[in-house]
Amino acid sequence: MARTMEADLNKRLSGHGITRVAWAVLGAIYFDEKKTPSELAAFLSIDRAAITRLLDKLEVQELIARNRAGSDRRSVSLLVTPKGKTLSDTIAQESSAVNAQFTTGLSPENIEHYIETIKKMLENGKEAISTL
Repeated sequence: MARTMEADLNKRLSGHGITRVAWAVLGAIYFDEKKTPSELAAFLSIDRAAITRLLDKLEVQELIARNRAGSDRRSVSLLVTPKGKTLSDTIAQESSAVNAQFTTGLSPENIEHYIETIKKMLENGKEAISTL
């Protein structure tokens, strides 16, 4: 089911010229207030080189801007542009539409139970990885 939902979201995103991973980065900056490449890499569990490539693409699309902090050229603060904010709000609505489509006919209790189950599964996965 996750793959089906992912495919639906990818189709919607392609109409806006953005990939799911690029959307995750843009959304993390805009909605989760991650302001540096290091924060993004840790938050999304993506390596710094991949984050840099994604930021380059988002900057070319004029969805984000990088601000150099002081004299240290390595210190960068990330900002979402007005174009990026508009796109983020639109894609958030698209994401909500995907969720609504796949939860049609489920009670709020069913949805809450599903979310709690997924959270527990993710916790179990983190525990399993930490013991490797």
